[in-house]
Amino acid sequence: MKYHLIGDSGVSMRGIKKYLQSMGHIVTGSDLKTGGHLYENITPDIDLVVRTSAVNPGSAGWVEVEAAEKLGIKVRKRSEILGELTKDKRLIAISGMHGKTTVTAMAGLVLIKAGMDPTVLVGDQVRDLENDVIHIGKSELFVMEACEYDRSFLDFYPEILILTNIEEEHLDTYPGGIEEIKSTFVDYLNHIPDNGLIIACADDDNIREVLGKISTKAEVVFYGETSDDYNELDFDLAIPGKHNVLNALSIVALADHLGIDRNTVAATLTKFAGAHRRFEYLGVYNGASLIDDYGHHPTEIAVTLAALAERYPDKKKIVVFWPHQYKRILPLIKEFAKSFVAADEVIIKPIFFVPGRDEILPVTSEDLVDEINAVKKNAQYFETDEEIVDYLKNNMNENSVLLTIGIPPVYQIILKLLEAKE
Repeated sequence: MKYHLIGDSGVSMRGIKKYLQSMGHIVTGSDLKTGGHLYENITPDIDLVVRTSAVNPGSAGWVEVEAAEKLGIKVRKRSEILGELTKDKRLIAISGMHGKTTVTAMAGLVLIKAGMDPTVLVGDQVRDLENDVIHIGKSELFVMEACEYDRSFLDFYPEILILTNIEEEHLDTYPGGIEEIKSTFVDYLNHIPDNGLIIACADDDNIREVLGKISTKAEVVFYGETSDDYNELDFDLAIPGKHNVLNALSIVALADHLGIDRNTVAATLTKFAGAHRRFEYLGVYNGASLIDDYGHHPTEIAVTLAALAERYPDKKKIVVFWPHQYKRILPLIKEFAKSFVAADEVIIKPIFFVPGRDEILPVTSEDLVDEINAVKKNAQYFETDEEIVDYLKNNMNENSVLLTIGIPPVYQIILKLLEAKE
């Protein structure tokens, strides 16, 4: 078959492209990063067009959806194709609002180390996978993230599910808030067969509530501080943070279920360097360590700052945050304000607008700065990267550490600092 992927430079789509090619299919694609989206990219010889959830009416890629429809070519969502590709596999899915990429990478690497030869599809590049997003194995095991955004995970039917957390997120998809989110998770968990396994974080009240409403008879194994069994690691991780200890505990539970020796788990996770943009060390400027992270939700920011304090307890912690999506910032602005309390200085960029899935709402980055300063007077607003870089050049030294955090390329701040140093 010939596939065309709209948004083929996206992390997950890159993995799907490689997987389809490994199966012998012809795959073309387009992306804003590689020439843009054009009506003429859709040719009559294409059998199926695949779009990401980010391609919606109003987004640049929609022109190719319309072109396909006019030619009578079926258009499918990315998650639908993944559902088709994994329906006959032993699917190990990782779900939850936070931690999916790290847990997926950990799980995949442990299975590879154990000689189980899985296919592993991760939500970002992993150094231990040769900086790729996919490892294509020959066994029936398939490890991947199953995201709640756009209800994508409803296209998947895992044999084993690791469930990290449930809270308010993606409110553009779930306008009903946490109750709608929990209800959708109930539907999703009921995809697990009665002979399947759910590995769930015992510390999350929303998870416990959801588990009380499911009809599947799948076995449930808990991990976490409040779990009776998987509550403490007997080895140290290379990556910092209490949240990563929880992530690793879920892998210990998975390994026990699959019969993988604990020594194999420890040998893998003690060396695990993390995924791209997950507490990623990028260099030094004027003596200050430079760290970048993907976190874009209050919980992710708070746990990343806790990890920063653990790794650099005596350093001045400077944070640059690029707020992402008005539909996330407005309803969670109070939570965002509290999430920066462990920082010494917070620099806020203008809110990033997401075409096709966002709308301009009555909230600004200045509003977020005011809310942060009401909790702890440590925030200021800058309009441009150039202003931020100039400020950092004059205010960082060996007694500082810089964290850039957020979904868009906020790490460009660090790259500009490193260029200036050179």
